[in-house]
Amino acid sequence: VLTGKYKLVIGKKTNIPETIIVTKKPSVKKYKYAITGISVSDKSNGTLIRIKSKQKIATYNSTFNDGELKIIFRNVNAKTKNINYNNSSKLVDDVDVKNVNEDTEFIIKVGDDYSSSDVINADKGNDILILLHKKIPSIPTTVNKNKQKWNFDVIVIDAGHGGIDGGTLGVYGIKEKNVNLAIALKLGKLIERNMKDVKVVYTRKTDKAVDLYERGKFANEQGGNLFISIHGNSTPRKPSSANGFEIYLLRPGKTKQAIRIAERENSVIKYEKNPARYKKLTAENFILVSMAQSSYMKYSEKFSDILNREMSRIVKEKSRGLKQAGFYVLVGASMPSVLIETGYLSNKNNARYLNSKKGQVQIAKAIYNSIKLFKKQYEKSLSSE
Repeated sequence: VLTGKYKLVIGKKTNIPETIIVTKKPSVKKYKYAITGISVSDKSNGTLIRIKSKQKIATYNSTFNDGELKIIFRNVNAKTKNINYNNSSKLVDDVDVKNVNEDTEFIIKVGDDYSSSDVINADKGNDILILLHKKIPSIPTTVNKNKQKWNFDVIVIDAGHGGIDGGTLGVYGIKEKNVNLAIALKLGKLIERNMKDVKVVYTRKTDKAVDLYERGKFANEQGGNLFISIHGNSTPRKPSSANGFEIYLLRPGKTKQAIRIAERENSVIKYEKNPARYKKLTAENFILVSMAQSSYMKYSEKFSDILNREMSRIVKEKSRGLKQAGFYVLVGASMPSVLIETGYLSNKNNARYLNSKKGQVQIAKAIYNSIKLFKKQYEKSLSSE
């Protein structure tokens, strides 16, 4: 019988006392009514709803049908008499709240201008933030005031990382920053050679460090119509079986993997002179930033759809789909924008392909084809206004 009084060593007897430490999970206080209130505020491109809660809500899911957005918060109840909606929003017609066993069900009736939604946990406290996106015209209103400015004539190519920031280190010692730059330069040459009416600008053409903040600012100063950020993916363990490319849009991350990838890409601010500038990008502020850029989201989505199709057709990797996450590099770019994770440098096959001239040419070709197709659609929608 092992009592914990003595430590047993095979082949020897010893009387060394052994301390047994039992770690208990900290208890989480559970409230009878955790959800206590709601606030609704209209923004320029949508509506922000804050669900006030006394405790962290870990699990929830949402569905939309017949003009109603239903969100179910699991294992938490609401003090329904305290939750009153005064019909102050242009996008929200009514809010109905009820407790269903141990869950709370919110039914948000929205107007015809509703487009889509995002639900995230606030950075501080226990509140839930719900972003309702409003439908937008095919072209932002600013375009109608100055269509010449919106001619599709400037593309910004952003080779991720650079200089002291090497990005992820893949198998075989492959550095992400070098792969990103090689693809970016090949893409730029294709555009310069075949699209004479389009100017190509690069956030970097050499192995130098460029702050994430400066990349978006530079793109705006150059009058960019499309911002393409090129990156390589990885997993903590190398080598790994994870493989394939992913295309990201700027919105709060919905999956743990998307959030993890964004956190890894965003962590490069440690190399910058003033990383404190990003502290204001809390979950709530970020959701407001994504709302401010929603006028470009329709075009970002169109381009990402075309890009996913072309890369699936040309690139010798599988598509892991279109996703969304909060990449700092996309925040500052006031134009349609995407971030491409071209493949996993932690995967032996992906790494060899990404580091090869053939692989880089094929990826550049797929992006180039996508730009040509997108330009045609973009200008068609512009002329129809």
